Amino acid sequence: MPFISRLSNLRRPSLLARAGAPAVLLGLLALTACAGQGGASAASAPGVDAKTITIGAVLDTTGPIKVICQPILDGDQLYINKINAAGGINGRQVKLIQVSDSGDSTKTKDAVRQLIEQDNAFAIFQVCGSGNANVAEAYLGPKGIPFIDPIGGGAQFKDASGAALPWLWMTQPNYGDEGHVIGYYATTTLKAKNVALLYEDDVLGLQQKTTLGEELTKNGANLVASVGYKATQTDFSSAVQTLKAAKPDLIVLNGLPGPTAQFILTAASQGYKPSIGYLANYPMSDNSWAKVLGSAGEGVYVSGYADVNTDIGKQYLAATTSDTTFSAYKFYGYIMSKLMLDALSKSGANPTRASLQTALNTDFNSYDTGFGPTITWSAQQHGGISDFEFLQIKNGTLTPVSGFIKASAVWP
Repeated sequence: MPFISRLSNLRRPSLLARAGAPAVLLGLLALTACAGQGGASAASAPGVDAKTITIGAVLDTTGPIKVICQPILDGDQLYINKINAAGGINGRQVKLIQVSDSGDSTKTKDAVRQLIEQDNAFAIFQVCGSGNANVAEAYLGPKGIPFIDPIGGGAQFKDASGAALPWLWMTQPNYGDEGHVIGYYATTTLKAKNVALLYEDDVLGLQQKTTLGEELTKNGANLVASVGYKATQTDFSSAVQTLKAAKPDLIVLNGLPGPTAQFILTAASQGYKPSIGYLANYPMSDNSWAKVLGSAGEGVYVSGYADVNTDIGKQYLAATTSDTTFSAYKFYGYIMSKLMLDALSKSGANPTRASLQTALNTDFNSYDTGFGPTITWSAQQHGGISDFEFLQIKNGTLTPVSGFIKASAVWP
C-alpha cells in the first residue's frame, strides 16, 4: 500500500535527519488517518483500491451442478454490470472473480485460497453447495474474511454451541425450515396422509428428513418410507420400487435437479405415479427442471421463495427480454448480487472487512430483499430467509399456487 511504502522509506536515518523527523512523521500519520476517512481515493483493505472492490465466488461452471451455477453467475454479472454502469459502489467499480471447483468439495478450499491469496478478494460472495460452503467457511472464518450467501440450505451458520458463525451470513432458507413448511403444505393443502421421501443422503437431505417427519406427525400424517441416494447416482429403479411398495399418496423429492428428475422419469417409465404426485424442494424451482421432465412433470409441486411480481423482479424481466425461458437460478444471482452490493454500500466510503461485518450485523433488520421475503441479521443471528411459496408445473412452466408461508408460523 502506498502510505506503508512511504513510511518505510522515511525510517532511513539520513532521510529523517534531513526532513526534521517528528514534524514529518506526524504530518504523514495525519495524512494517513485522513485518507482512511476520505473519498474513494484511499485503499483501506485487501481487495479495495481507489477504483475497484474485488469480490470472489466459487461456482461450478464445469461440473455436475453447472446447470444451477452458470445461470447464477450470469445473474450476478447482470446486476453488477448494471450498478457499475451507474457509477459503482461509493465511486468504485465492483469486480467479481469466479473460480469453479467442479462441484467437488475436495477442490473448494484451493479455489477459495486462490481467490483470497492470489486474486486478493475483499470478501467471498457465493460458494455453491452446502458441503462446499462448509469447507469454505472453515478456511475463511478463522481469517476474519466475510462470506456472504453460501448457496445451500444445509450450509452451517452456527457453531457447536448454537452461536452465529461471525463471518458467514446465510441468505437461502435452511432445509430444516423448508422441511416443516413442506410437511405443512402437504398435509393442510394437498391433504396427504401417507408421504414418502427421496432424499440426498448427506447434509443436503438428512436435516430435511428429520423436520419433514416432525411436521407430518404433528399434522396427523405419516412418513411411510424414505430412500437416500448419492449425488452421483443415476439408476433409480430400486428406489422407485421401494417407495411404491409403501403406497404413499405423495412423494417428496429432496436434492438436486439431475437425480430427482431421473427418479420421476424412471417412475414414469414403470407406469407409476403416486395419487397426489410429487413435491420437490427449492433447488428444483426452475423451468429448466420442468423442461427435462417433459410430460412426466405435469402437476408436480415445487417449493420456492422468490417472487418476480416486485419492482426488482420487473427490472430483471425487463433486462432479460431476450431470454427464451425465465431462469429462477439467474434471477437468484441478480437478487443476491443486489443484497451483496447493498452491503458493500452500507460498509462505508472506504470499507474494511470489519466495517462490512458491522453493516451486515446492524443494517439488515427486516431487510426488504425486494423479491418477497425479508432478512434479519444481527451479531447473534446469521440465518437466511424462512418464507416459502409453492409452485406447480402447468403446461411445462412453474406457476405459483400459494402465497408465502413462514416457517415460524407452522413450527412448533
